[in-house]
Amino acid sequence: MIGSTWKRAHVRTWLIVGLVVAAIAGGTGAFMYVSRPESYPPPPPGWQIIRPPNVVFALAERGDTIWAGGPESLVAIDRSTGALVPSLPEGWTDLKWVRDLCVDREGTLWVAHESGLTRWQDGEIRTYTRDDGLPSSAVTAVYEDHEGRIWAGTETGVARYDGAAWQFFTRKDGLGAIPVTIVFEDRDGVMWFGSDSVNDGGLTRYDGHDWSTFSTRDGLAHNTITDIMQASDGTLWVATGLGNRGGANSFDGENWNTLTKKDGLAGQRVRSIFEDSLRRLWFGSEYDGSAIRDGDHWSVLTPRDGLAGWEVMEMIQDISGVLWLATENGITRIESAGNVSTGSFP
Repeated sequence: MIGSTWKRAHVRTWLIVGLVVAAIAGGTGAFMYVSRPESYPPPPPGWQIIRPPNVVFALAERGDTIWAGGPESLVAIDRSTGALVPSLPEGWTDLKWVRDLCVDREGTLWVAHESGLTRWQDGEIRTYTRDDGLPSSAVTAVYEDHEGRIWAGTETGVARYDGAAWQFFTRKDGLGAIPVTIVFEDRDGVMWFGSDSVNDGGLTRYDGHDWSTFSTRDGLAHNTITDIMQASDGTLWVATGLGNRGGANSFDGENWNTLTKKDGLAGQRVRSIFEDSLRRLWFGSEYDGSAIRDGDHWSVLTPRDGLAGWEVMEMIQDISGVLWLATENGITRIESAGNVSTGSFP
């Protein structure tokens, strides 16, 4: 049900408002965001808007396919054309509230969703749930570490799969905030776990032996964690925020530094962080598009410039160099990083 703890913690503000509006209007059951009353120009050359899907939380590349997941379904998109793949394996379209996707080193697709963690391997589909050893059947994150082990974040803890059995970790082991909605491994093999809970967020570090936690007391801009990534220069970045508070934190191993809207971010609540092939950093916001940092120069990209939506929830660059940006209003497909000229935006 939509009112469950797990879903309540992960539905974005615009989506909540949209559901209220839909209920007042007659309650179709469809998920919607409140759109801004504007008309936007067509996307620039080399750009493509893909709808459906509409609300997209996660993206992953597997062979010639880009997989996109969100509240309503999991869809497949032809990587070279941007066209939707007309037919999917049986059972895929039944997956709802897809929160994260992972393609492991053997090409297996893992799907984290409201009813478990689904694996597609060699044409066979299997879903792991609490009955298989997960701490919860509501899976919010999935990640493969350098040893090929699969980590699953859930509403009650995080689990690690070695190919035979699941081992799970909770607060009793040293894990900080739950639910675990972000899982990331840095280049030193250290695992990081983030929670985007509005009431009990935070960041946990686990080096295989010791656990440590970070919060605003340690220098984070906000305790609600929405993304973790490591740039090519080794800098660890953490996206944080809720409403009009938050920012992008960088960690040098000892201290946290914060970027805010005053520094060039599109919005104070950072939703995602990504580095493209030109080593430019993209900071997706929840309400204000995406900021791009190219050296010391900042630019902001919004639907007025061709972006599909205002909330940038996931960004990837595929093997051909094509950029894919998931938003609350579809996907923006950009032929190459060179098709985004940061000097063209104010």
